[in-house]
Amino acid sequence: MVIGSTLNLKLLRDLKTISLQGLTVGLVIAAGLSYFSASWSSYFSLLQAKEQFYSKQSLCDGFVYLNRAPNFLERKIADLPGITNFETRISKEIVLDFPSEVYPSAAQLLSLTDHINTIYLTKGSLPKQNQEVVISESFAKANDLEPGAELSTIIGGKRVLLTVTGIGLSPEYVYVFRPGNPLPDDKHYGIFWMKREAIEANFNFESSFNQVIFQLTKDPLDRKRTLHDLDLILDEYGGLGAKERKFLPSESFLNDEFRQLRTTAVFLPGIFLAIAAFLLHIISNRLITKEREQIATLRALGYTALQIVFHYLKLISFITAISSMLGIFIGYILGNAMTNLYGEFYKFPHLVPVFPPLLMFFSFFFGIFIGGIGTLFSLYSIIKLDPAQAMRPAPPGKYSIAFWESWITDLQTIQRMVLRNLFKRPMRTLLTILGLSTSIMIMIIGNFIQDTVGSLLDLQFNTIQRESLTLTFRNPIHESVLFELKEMDGVFLAEGQRSIPIKMTKDRKSKDIVLTGLPDHSELRKILGQDLKPLQIPVSGIMVNQDLAKRMDIHMGETIQIETLDGEKKKFSVQVTSFANEILGQGVFISKENLNRILEEGNLINIALLKTDPNKDIELIKEFKDDPLVIGLFSKTAILKGFQEVMQRSLQSTSVIILIFTVIISIGVIYNTAMITLSERIYELGSLRILGFTLKEVFAIIAWELSWQILCAIPIGCFFGYQVANLILNSNETEGFKIPATIYPSTYYYSILLALITAGISYLIVFRKLKTMDLLSVLKVRE
Repeated sequence: MVIGSTLNLKLLRDLKTISLQGLTVGLVIAAGLSYFSASWSSYFSLLQAKEQFYSKQSLCDGFVYLNRAPNFLERKIADLPGITNFETRISKEIVLDFPSEVYPSAAQLLSLTDHINTIYLTKGSLPKQNQEVVISESFAKANDLEPGAELSTIIGGKRVLLTVTGIGLSPEYVYVFRPGNPLPDDKHYGIFWMKREAIEANFNFESSFNQVIFQLTKDPLDRKRTLHDLDLILDEYGGLGAKERKFLPSESFLNDEFRQLRTTAVFLPGIFLAIAAFLLHIISNRLITKEREQIATLRALGYTALQIVFHYLKLISFITAISSMLGIFIGYILGNAMTNLYGEFYKFPHLVPVFPPLLMFFSFFFGIFIGGIGTLFSLYSIIKLDPAQAMRPAPPGKYSIAFWESWITDLQTIQRMVLRNLFKRPMRTLLTILGLSTSIMIMIIGNFIQDTVGSLLDLQFNTIQRESLTLTFRNPIHESVLFELKEMDGVFLAEGQRSIPIKMTKDRKSKDIVLTGLPDHSELRKILGQDLKPLQIPVSGIMVNQDLAKRMDIHMGETIQIETLDGEKKKFSVQVTSFANEILGQGVFISKENLNRILEEGNLINIALLKTDPNKDIELIKEFKDDPLVIGLFSKTAILKGFQEVMQRSLQSTSVIILIFTVIISIGVIYNTAMITLSERIYELGSLRILGFTLKEVFAIIAWELSWQILCAIPIGCFFGYQVANLILNSNETEGFKIPATIYPSTYYYSILLALITAGISYLIVFRKLKTMDLLSVLKVRE
C-alpha cells in the first residue's frame, strides 16, 4: 500500500513536470485519432446509407445499353436462367431551355420502371400525364425547382413543355455527371423520369427499348454465362455489352471514393500517430535518463523493475488515455460534419452519422498502443539498469578534438560550442532534425490538395482542352459544317472530331472505351506525352492512354483488336504507336482521316470544338441551343465555374480541419524539441551562468542550436512533404482520374513560415524558463 501510494505521488509530480510537453503530445495524438475516427465514421455512414438505398430501391445487378430493340425480345431475355428479374426501358438525352440561364442545360430522360432502379420520392408524386416528369434532387436544388414548375425542353426535335410532379433520388444516380464530362455540374445537367408511353410517342419509339436492367443469381459462373447469352440476343440490335453493377458510372465513382476514404482513414492518422510515438519515445527516454538516480534508489529500496516500469507506463498511459478520449470526442463531432459534407455530393435519402462502439474501442486502443510503442525501448532500459551503478552520476562522455574543429577556430566561442554539441551526438541531432522536418511535411500535406486541383484545372483546360465551346451533333455530319461554323461571328477556329464507342481487346483482356478521331495538327485538343509535351496524332496506328495500357499489358508496337459498338459493328486490328498521358479520362486516339477510312463512311464528324470570342459566347450559345442538329453543348466557362463552386465548398471545410491539425502537430514537434533540448542542457547552461555568461549568451546557445537544426529540417521537410503528397495521390489514383502532385512555392513558404513562427514562440518560452531558472537547484548533484 505504501509502495503504491509513494509511486502514485511520484506519478503526480512527474505529470506536473512534463505537463506542457504531455499536453502538446496529447494534442498530436488527439488530432490523429480524431481524424481516424471521423474518417471511419463517415465511411460507415456512407456504406450504411448506400446498402440501405440499394436494397430498398432494388438497384440492378447488371445493365446493357443498345440502339433499339423490339419488345418481343423480352420473352427471350426472360428465358435466360441466370436472370431473376428484369425490366426494359427507354433512355434519351434532351435539351432544356431556361430563358434566364445563359449556358445550355440538358437531362437524361428515362422511362419509369416498376421493380428495379425505382425512384425514392423526396417531394411530390409520380407522373400521371404524358407531359409530366420527376426530376433528380440535385438538379432541382441547383435550379430552385419545386413540384409544379414548368420546363421548356427540346424532345425529338420539338419544343415540349414539361410539368414537374415530383423530385426524387435514384440508386443508379447517387453521383450525377454528364457523359463526356467527368466533372459534376448539377446546375446544367439532371436526370428526368417520364411515363414510358410518353417517351415512346415523343421519340417514335413504340414497342421498342434501348436499355435493359436486370437482377442476377448469386452464382458467379451463372452471372458470366448470363451476360454472354444476353450479348448474343442483343448484339444485332447495337448492344454495347452487358455489364455488372460495378460498371455503372455512379457505382464506379462511389467505389473509388470509398477506397480513397479507407486509404486516407489509415494513412494520414498513421502519420500523426507515428509522430506522436516518436515524441513520446524522446520524452520518456529523456525523463528516464534524467531520473536514473531516482530509479536506482527505488530499486535499492525494494521496488522491482516491473513496478517501476509500470509506474512510467501509467504516466504515459494517462497522457494517451486522456488524449484518446479527447480524440474520440472530437472525431465524433468531426465525423458528423464530414458525413453532412459528403451528403452534399452523394445523394442518399437517409444519410445519418454512424459512430459504432467498436470504432470507439479501436480508437482508444490505438491511442494506448501508440503510447506503449513510443515508450517500449525506454522502459526496457529500466529493466537492464544496474542499481549500484546507476546511483552514481552518469559518467561524462568522451570528448576529443575532432579534425574539423580546426576549420572553425575563427568562430565565436558560442558558435563553436553549438557546432561541437551538434556533432558530438550525431544520432540525436539527426533524430531531432527528422522530428522537426515532420512539422513542415505535415503543413505541406495539409495544403497541397488546393495546389494540385488548381494545377490540374490549368493543365486540362488551358493546355489540353483549348476550345471554348464543344458541340455534339445528334448524328454524324459531314465535316463541311466546320466551314459554316468558322463563318459565324465570334468563332475564331473550328475543329471536328469523330468519337465512337469500341471494345478494345488484347489477348484475354478487353475494355469498353471511346475511340476519338482527331484531326492532324489539332490546335484545340492536345494529347500530352510522359513529359507533358504535346504529341502528334499518328498517321497510322493508335495512341493509347498509358495507364490503360499498363492495366491491359499493352506494349509499344503491339497489335490490338478493335470492335466498334455503334451502328454497323466492325472489327479491325491496329498497331499501338504511342502512349498518351491524360489527366482526366482514359482515351484511345486515332487520326480522324484514318478512322473514317476504316469505318468507310466518308469525312464525318460528330463533335465540333470552337475557339470563340468570350464576348460573343452568349449569342453563339443561344443560336446553338435552337439548332436541331445539336444534341449537346458544353461551355468550358460553365463547367469550370460549377466545378470551382463545388470544390470551394469542399476544400474550404477540409482545409480548415487539416490546418488545425497540422498547426497542433507543428507546435507539438517544435515545442517538445525545444523543451527536451533545454532539459538536456540545463546543467551545462546553469554552469555557464555561474561562470559569468549573461542570460542572452546562454539563450543564444540554445537558440543557435535549435536554429541550425530547423534550417537543416526545412529542405528535408519539403522533400518528404512532396514525396508523401505523391504517395497519397498514387494510393488514391482512380480509373479515369490521374492527378499528379503539384505544390506551389507559396505552400512551401507558408509551411516554412508557420514552422518559424512556432519556433519563435518556443524560443520565448525557453527564454522565460532560463530567466526564472534557480541556479542552486540546477547545479545540485544527486548522490
